[in-house]
Amino acid sequence: DKKDVRVQGFIIPLDMGDKQKHFLLSAVPPHCPFCLPAGPDAIVEVHAKQPLAYGFEPIIVAGRFAVLKDDPAGVLYRMTDAEFVAAPSR
Repeated sequence: DKKDVRVQGFIIPLDMGDKQKHFLLSAVPPHCPFCLPAGPDAIVEVHAKQPLAYGFEPIIVAGRFAVLKDDPAGVLYRMTDAEFVAAPSR
């Protein structure tokens, strides 16, 4: 809790537009525009420093990770000050 971590996942946009600053990051890819692809234990709410380009490929973000207690929206995890991390080359 409240540690700097890196997380990989798929962007679920919360706003309109090609770039997202506040979004959900899911462990599994979205499959339906009307429902979340996973339960709350597999989703992180992300607040990025700079807007990130939305796409269908998984991304890696690094930031301050927090475990939430009694969030009114039911969110269990939140990352703040998140930044895009380039995937390591193979």
